Amino acid sequence: MSDFDEPAVGRPGEGGSYRFLDTASHVVVSAAETAGRQSVVEMQMRAGHATPMHVHEDVDETFHVREGRVTAHTDDDRRTVEAGGTIVLPRGEPHALVADVESTVTVTASPGGFDEFVADVESTVTVTASPGGFDEFVAAVGEPVEDPAVPTEPPSEAVVERVHELAGDYGIEILGPPPVEG
Repeated sequence: MSDFDEPAVGRPGEGGSYRFLDTASHVVVSAAETAGRQSVVEMQMRAGHATPMHVHEDVDETFHVREGRVTAHTDDDRRTVEAGGTIVLPRGEPHALVADVESTVTVTASPGGFDEFVADVESTVTVTASPGGFDEFVAAVGEPVEDPAVPTEPPSEAVVERVHELAGDYGIEILGPPPVEG
């Protein structure tokens, strides 16, 4: 990767769109565009979407809830965030995210790379992860799609297995099942 010395600008329709687990996910800014420092992925989640309990040893995640309501579960706490709210999870914090209602969330990951994971395996969330790489995870696990509709069913067992197989390659350790049934 080259140095990150130019602004990275995400524009509608320019990044890849994927069915990632049971979300409709769109890469807004890839880790490749930020020299791996950050990635931004927008996720539309169905009500009941729940990630497994997991931890990122080297990634900070920011979840900005654009629409809906999500709850972040940690080992010791639960934090509910509604539209307009944001939660930042530090690296090393075991957590799971549950969409209490259909939601849109923006996820930022630092460093980047989560975007690639999504491509390889009804809440809208934008996820920011720092450093980047979340975009790469999305690409690795997800299935490219033309129709950005929010899936109505939970992910298949094959998709869940793929998440478990590839998570370690992206610095994610799966610790257990979701804290609630999706």
